[in-house]
Amino acid sequence: MGQLTVSVCHSLKIIPVTRFTRFARFHSRVIMITTGTSDDADAVPGTIKISTTSDNGIIKKKITFDRSGVSDSVADILEFYKCQRVVAIYVDENGNTRVAGSPDYPLALDYTTGNGVFTVTLSGEDTKPDGYLAD
Repeated sequence: MGQLTVSVCHSLKIIPVTRFTRFARFHSRVIMITTGTSDDADAVPGTIKISTTSDNGIIKKKITFDRSGVSDSVADILEFYKCQRVVAIYVDENGNTRVAGSPDYPLALDYTTGNGVFTVTLSGEDTKPDGYLAD
């Protein structure tokens, strides 16, 4: 059996649902086409935490991370996302690119400040676990 490298989740990106021109899910794979690029969440390395719980077939998803640079300009960016429905893309512990949320089951963003960082939370509900981004 080969060795398996496990790391923390990283490379979190946020995409407003309005940027999707195509989004399809086939079993565990997600295929999507967007206008423009995804936005880097600028998460402090090592702070991205992914959690899921299931209740009667509804999967509750939560992604939390810290973002440094507490300022009015960063707060404006987060306020923009707070008013949007979003999808998140991240690299999981095993190096797989995953997709949390969808246009039908988007995530909501909320944030607080403290200890010199923004603590950001993406949360939502879905009927399926996070998909794997197709190549």
